[in-house]
Amino acid sequence: MTRFRDVYLLGKANDGTGTNPFDKKTHYVVLQKVLFCRVNDLGLQKQSLLFGGDSLYQDAKTVIVDGNPPRPAKIAFTDEYDLETQKGTLYDVRMPRKHTNNTAFYIYNTQSKVG
Repeated sequence: MTRFRDVYLLGKANDGTGTNPFDKKTHYVVLQKVLFCRVNDLGLQKQSLLFGGDSLYQDAKTVIVDGNPPRPAKIAFTDEYDLETQKGTLYDVRMPRKHTNNTAFYIYNTQSKVG
């Protein structure tokens, strides 16, 4: 089932952005906010076909973005992530695929690993 959601494409913040140098937490900045992305859930069987059975996650999705956006380090959904506190669910990006008029990102939540 395809859903339409808004996403943040996040990149790692450069050093010297005013963050504490002793803070080991990685900070992310918004590269681009994208509206109305197509989102599909990936089941365990589909993941094993795509990723070759490397790792399986309960929470894995395909996000299709129109155009040619910058390559993000992480992706977050706007309703699940707060930019000011930097709290919420961040998804790792795997296998970005560029097509003629859009880009597909396979994303997964590392906290939901099952195999």
